[in-house]
This record gives sequence, C-alpha cells and structure tokens, in this order.
Amino acid sequence: MLIKEWMSKPVITINHDASLNEAAKKFQTRVISMLPVLKDGKLTGILTDGDIKKAMPSEATSLDRFEIPALLDSVAIETVMSSPVVTIQCDHTVDEAAGIMLKKGISGMPVVNKKGDIEGIITKSDIFRCFVSFTGVSNKGQIFAFNIQDRPGVIKTLTDIIRSSGGRLCSIMTSYDDIEEGYRKVFLHSFDIEPSKFDSVVEKLHQAGDLLYVADLSRGIRKIIKG
Repeated sequence: MLIKEWMSKPVITINHDASLNEAAKKFQTRVISMLPVLKDGKLTGILTDGDIKKAMPSEATSLDRFEIPALLDSVAIETVMSSPVVTIQCDHTVDEAAGIMLKKGISGMPVVNKKGDIEGIITKSDIFRCFVSFTGVSNKGQIFAFNIQDRPGVIKTLTDIIRSSGGRLCSIMTSYDDIEEGYRKVFLHSFDIEPSKFDSVVEKLHQAGDLLYVADLSRGIRKIIKG
C-alpha cells in the first residue's frame, strides 16, 4: 500500500504572494481540500478550506457581496497558511500516512520526493479509498470478526474452515487495540460461501474462535453474536 499508488495527483498549488481571494476561487472551482503554498518552487506552507472559512468575514458583517472579494484581495496567503508543513515521502505506506494524520490531527498532507519536491497529496478520502479496496467490502461477500488467542496457527484454523466450505479469502485484518493481553481481534472477509453453507460455516467458526460478529453482505444478513 505505497502512498504513490493512492495519492491524488497532479497537485494544484498556489504561489505564496497570491491573495486569499485567488485561493478561495481555486477551492470553489476545483474538488480540493488543501492547497500547497510554494515560494520559488519550494513548499513553504499549506492552506486548507478551513483556513479560508476562518479568514472570511462573519455572517454578521456589514460588507456587501461586492466588497468581500476586495477585502480578500488584500489578505496575503502567508498570513493565513500553516507552516511548517507536515509532509511524507512517496515511498512510505498508506498506513504510515494514516498514523501521522491521526497523531497530528490533520486531514491530509503533501507527498514529496527525496528532494522535497511535491509528488502528490494524500488525504482522508484517499485513505478511505485504500481501506475499502483492500478490505473488499465494496464487492460484498462475508465478514467474520473474532477475539482470538494470539498464538501461532489460530488464523490458519479459521481460514481453513472458510476454504473447506468453498469460500475464497479476500482480506485478513488484525488489531491489538482495546483487548486483553495475549489476545487480538481478527476480521476475515471472504467471497463465494454459498447461502446454504453459511450457517454451518458460522457454527464451525464459533467453535474454533470467539466469534463476535458475522455478516453476509450479499444478502444483507448481519448478526452480533457477542458484544
């Protein structure tokens, strides 16, 4: 899941000496959530749609709609943008980007090469696209969620049950968050389990592990077993 495979490009940028009104027009005419700000071709700041909204006059202003653009023309981007900019290199992974964005409380960041040149933008929307693609949820299928002991061979036992029932594995995801030591959460997504075999598979999986939740997305069947 390299960032360069999921980032948005080409990148729409704006020069540091442009006005806030010029930036506002880019947000109005392009489907973007942030604008990298360049000075002499190098990244010097970042401007988000939230920054634009904060700089706009309040709804209680006495200015009319013709005066507001003139006011924004007088506001320099450098006074509104965020700097220094949080960036990530294009040879990093999407999950690394997600971790940084979560820790920093940001919605996206520029992707740069070794020289610091901008290659793309990675945003929350790109993270969501990647997540949906790798889980396979957009293709429906079946989902099984477990709490299992963290020991060798446990996941193989679960996947063997799915395979022996004619199912195909799409994805396996695990987590160690919010669970007691020595255990982990496991989420299996499969395809091609026939409806007539689904209940039998659920029973076998329930016996093999601490089954929490099952869903057959192709038929709209969902069941919370424990929780």
